[in-house]
Amino acid sequence: MSELLSDDKYMVNSLRNGLLLMELFNKDEIVELSLSEIAAQLNINKSSAYRLLFTLEHMGYIKKDSNKNYMLDIKVVDLSHSYLTAISFKQEAYEVMEQLRDDTGTAVHLFTLDGTEIVNLQNIQPLGSFSSNILPGLRWPAYATVIGQMLLSDLTDEEIKRRFQNFSEWKVYSDATPTNLDELVKVVDKARGKSHLTSWQKFNNDMIACAAPIKDLSSNKIVHVLSVSFPAQAFTKEHFEQHITPAIVASAKILSKIYKAGSNW
Repeated sequence: MSELLSDDKYMVNSLRNGLLLMELFNKDEIVELSLSEIAAQLNINKSSAYRLLFTLEHMGYIKKDSNKNYMLDIKVVDLSHSYLTAISFKQEAYEVMEQLRDDTGTAVHLFTLDGTEIVNLQNIQPLGSFSSNILPGLRWPAYATVIGQMLLSDLTDEEIKRRFQNFSEWKVYSDATPTNLDELVKVVDKARGKSHLTSWQKFNNDMIACAAPIKDLSSNKIVHVLSVSFPAQAFTKEHFEQHITPAIVASAKILSKIYKAGSNW
């Protein structure tokens, strides 16, 4: 979640609660929530929660199923589309990602860093039976993923410490997960300058992921991370190292050449 403004006297609490309500569905891949669960997580009464849900449902951002559980509705996709349009995601860049998908047989993703989280900006579904659930707008903790560690590697230790100084949600996903700020700084330091990072069942226990940096070549700063993901049983490590790793690194370099500072793409 992005940091709150230091001066909160201008904060519209009802709007804030409405946005926080929609953000609940980004946590731990939650798909649906009851009225009671929403009220409890937002620390508001059921009456206030119901009014928020009624408004968002009326506007097409929330829908209710037959069991009276609430979930995001299709209009949320419009926001993602508008954002992607605003960053001028070129067809040329999309085609590079599609080609990577075709060459590797994997799902292909584009991520950015937001505070202590990574956010998915684009997802190219693989061809075949495997379907990726990493959709635009999905948020994950940056500390726990190779994607996030790659993005954080472009920050100074001081900036990392500032971002995580009040962070307390150090959930452990595997033996590779940093469990505190000092461990995170050490892991990120090892990521600096790497052409790619790989997670072999270290975040999602039945998935493999590989991440490579996309840079603004005018400043050599990492602006996004290109990643691929696939089920653990899909490829051998030998195939991965010989075919998939070189492909994602090469694609990230092509995207770095396409990227234009100021207009993103």
